[in-house]
Amino acid sequence: MADVEGVAWSRQMFGEAGPHVRAVAPQVLTAAHNALAAKHIELDLGTAAVYGLMWLAVPRALVRELDRVAGVRPHRPKGAPYEVPVINGVPLVAWRYAKDRATDIADVPFGHPVSDTRRSLFTPVDLPLELDLELGETGLGEEVVAALADEEQQELGGYLDVIRTLTSDGHRIAVLGYASTPDALLRGHLGYADLGEDDRLVWAFREELQLPAISASAVAPPAVAGVRTASAAVEDAFDSGLVAQPILRPRQTGKSEAP
Repeated sequence: MADVEGVAWSRQMFGEAGPHVRAVAPQVLTAAHNALAAKHIELDLGTAAVYGLMWLAVPRALVRELDRVAGVRPHRPKGAPYEVPVINGVPLVAWRYAKDRATDIADVPFGHPVSDTRRSLFTPVDLPLELDLELGETGLGEEVVAALADEEQQELGGYLDVIRTLTSDGHRIAVLGYASTPDALLRGHLGYADLGEDDRLVWAFREELQLPAISASAVAPPAVAGVRTASAAVEDAFDSGLVAQPILRPRQTGKSEAP
């Protein structure tokens, strides 16, 4: 069964597209992790510098994925080198809060300290009025709701009545929080929060996401072109025997090959 409360919160906060945004968010997060984890393995720099670019990769991937959805607009926060998607006036912000599974997201400050860029997200986003605001795909969220069982749809209506009351004050942002390392995407959360006086997020609602399974091939480094196996050499021979390999010996030149 679907987590109906999570669907209801996404519908209230993001509008019609909300259930669709909730459904694709963990997929976008997983794809970004896979891409940077694979690059981390490929380059083998001895540091996590490449994977550390998740802070930039995830918001860009969210903007690309949701660009085709009606009513979604990109917004560049004050001083940020990236954009975030704004859905129904609510920014969706990606946040890597930990590098381990044990850390409780509720205990982590939103910054050390919280930057002006992040603070600016908690003020209403002033997007330019555009005539094509509704251009793009519509009905994606309703497709998710329509797939719910009849009893779940009735339950959804009850949740929405309560949530409308809870969200009548304040300005909350949506947070896609995750804990990860180059080796694993450990946990993911989607929720809606204000910024507290202690710089921690005050959650109106938060749910832990079911992250897609990550296969080993998804983060494996690319194969090296031109490498041939012994079996391939056998197939290329004129008979079933192995092709004779020349014996290579170093040539004495009297000069060093080192630069």
